[in-house]
Amino acid sequence: MNKLYRSAISTFLIILIIVSCRKDKIDSAGNIYNQWEVADIMSVESVLYTKNNNFNPIIQFYKNGSISLKLDANNCIGDFILSGNGGIKIILSGCTEICCDSDFSEKIQQTLSLVDSYELDKNKMKLNVPGWGWINLELHN
Repeated sequence: MNKLYRSAISTFLIILIIVSCRKDKIDSAGNIYNQWEVADIMSVESVLYTKNNNFNPIIQFYKNGSISLKLDANNCIGDFILSGNGGIKIILSGCTEICCDSDFSEKIQQTLSLVDSYELDKNKMKLNVPGWGWINLELHN
């Protein structure tokens, strides 16, 4: 019985270790490879771009270097390249043309190719556009 008891305890501990090593969404904060919701745009021009109250654009960064962008009506795909010290280059290769995205969503689409760096702070990311401003992102729930 003592041997069976030790075996059961060992099995339980192994399962506990495996489960505790599982990554949750909270653990992935600070990791670019997630879905990010566009919170706002900060620039001299930002006053011209109002956000659609019913939708926030979503940007997904994948580990294989691809990116997807979900706008009000359209979706875009592309690639991104990370470089040292928070450098990033985003290349959108195509978007659907279903209908009318808001001016805010169109500005996001146009501005992504100008981003040259990013900063992560837990569940927030800032995409910097030199000489223009930045795009603030929040980890999507």
